[in-house]
Amino acid sequence: MDFIVYFVQTVVKMLAIAVVAFGGIRLGKVLRDRSDAKKEAQAGEEKTEPAK
Repeated sequence: MDFIVYFVQTVVKMLAIAVVAFGGIRLGKVLRDRSDAKKEAQAGEEKTEPAK
């Protein structure tokens, strides 16, 4: 019986770690997309400004 309890605890811990990892990957992608969009917008503004 102890083995089953220990196994279930291990599986729950593994799932918790997997959820945190997946959340980190998703958050990183959102932040990278936001950063890329900001850089692209700034690059677009530099191209449209008239040369002095």
